Amino acid sequence: MTTDIYYFSGTGNSLYIAKTLKNHISDSNLIPIAAILNETSDKINNSIKNVTETIGFVFPCHGLTIPIPVKKILKLLNLSSSKYIFAIVTRGGSVFHGFSAINKILNKQGRQLDASFIIDMGMNDPKLISFFVPTAKELKVIEMNVQEKLNTIQNRITNQEEYHDDISGDTFSRFNSLNYVLERLVAFTVHYIAPKVKKYFYTDSKCVGCGICEKVCLSRKISMVNDKPIWQNHIDCYYCYTCLNFCPTESIQIYSKFYMKSYTKEKGRYPHPYARVKDMINQKKCPSSFINLRSKYSTIGKKEKLVITQLEVVN
Repeated sequence: MTTDIYYFSGTGNSLYIAKTLKNHISDSNLIPIAAILNETSDKINNSIKNVTETIGFVFPCHGLTIPIPVKKILKLLNLSSSKYIFAIVTRGGSVFHGFSAINKILNKQGRQLDASFIIDMGMNDPKLISFFVPTAKELKVIEMNVQEKLNTIQNRITNQEEYHDDISGDTFSRFNSLNYVLERLVAFTVHYIAPKVKKYFYTDSKCVGCGICEKVCLSRKISMVNDKPIWQNHIDCYYCYTCLNFCPTESIQIYSKFYMKSYTKEKGRYPHPYARVKDMINQKKCPSSFINLRSKYSTIGKKEKLVITQLEVVN
């Protein structure tokens, strides 16, 4: 039985989980979400039909919910043929409301998650005052816990078990009513306000014009102009922080806002210790030897649009 694992990773945590899970589960494939979104020019709901029986999604927690590209790929996929759907989120410890967001999308196809898992890993958001770079000893403990959790997850997936992790975690205050409002406000901001913010990142004097930020930018928002990165206004940001955490000189910073002080100048950076720049870049590629997109033209209304009718993974 084949398992397709769709993954999205900004700093390597979720990539590491996806790769390790693939090694645990026989006859499984990794599918980079960013590559599919880059290759699919017409975003038509349910236009990508996945014929694999077991489908999984691995991604980080963004603003207490699912990342923007994960929401996009879920809307594009037609999972009517899938018999078992699971999701794994990596997080730094915050409460997570993303599984309900996934189910809201899947419900439109009469589906829901059969299993949902949470894995706590290194925090990768340097703008927060609570951010810290894990020591080698702390990373070793995290790694040990991750491997133990993955063994359990692999068994549940292999046995097609219905299971759902507890989503609770760090939140804003001890007042539940206040948390309810703030948590949903943050999630709303991530998907509907933040992508349109024109001035979010900038580079300081440490920038050497190496261009790594442009190469790893998963949304293709960054463009190098005169050896300096420009965040193009006409392209929405995924807020994956790949550029921020993989900059070799830590020159990329986040502006402070009236509602949020940024601590990127004072804090260090966290790319996953096993993640390389090349791994991040490869998320944007859709090799013909790996994925074959079968397409055909279909008339929708008065316009011809490209509809992806089947996603076939070629082993």
